[in-house]
Amino acid sequence: MNGNSGGVSVLVLGLGNALMADDGFGPAVAAAVREAGLPRGAAAVEAPDVLQLSRLWRGEAEVWLVDAVATGDHPPGTIHRIAHHELLELAPCTGSAHHLDLVDALRWLLHGSPVLAGVRFRLWGAEPERVGPWSGLGARVAAAVPVVAQEILRTVERRRLGRADLETSSFGFRTR
Repeated sequence: MNGNSGGVSVLVLGLGNALMADDGFGPAVAAAVREAGLPRGAAAVEAPDVLQLSRLWRGEAEVWLVDAVATGDHPPGTIHRIAHHELLELAPCTGSAHHLDLVDALRWLLHGSPVLAGVRFRLWGAEPERVGPWSGLGARVAAAVPVVAQEILRTVERRRLGRADLETSSFGFRTR
């Protein structure tokens, strides 16, 4: 396990590709969180997809995913927050093993790496405006980056201080 003295054992995994417009939301948040500073036992990294978790995970008790989440039901920049139990209960969006969505990829990863079975996941996502070969985030998605980064930093601090977990109170699916 990721040893630490402050009670924090969290990996923030910013998923996406900065060269694909709003798909760069996850990496932008991970960079903002890392630049702000994290306590011992917490880390923030970027990866193109959740399957990289098996290579990046160092025994953290929790993995907090950050990604562009396209529901099509909300305006661009809307922030989605999905708790562990809700994330694993979401219906898959694809029917092919050649193109896995986040939830399917996470399920396959957990199936293939039983050591991850005890990890608690949560997801922060932002509704994208555009995903394609454009550099840079759209204005509304860019505005969501500091909001999510601050939420993550506050949640890490609550963990460090041993305070109540958002997931057990009101972390469920909600939007801004």
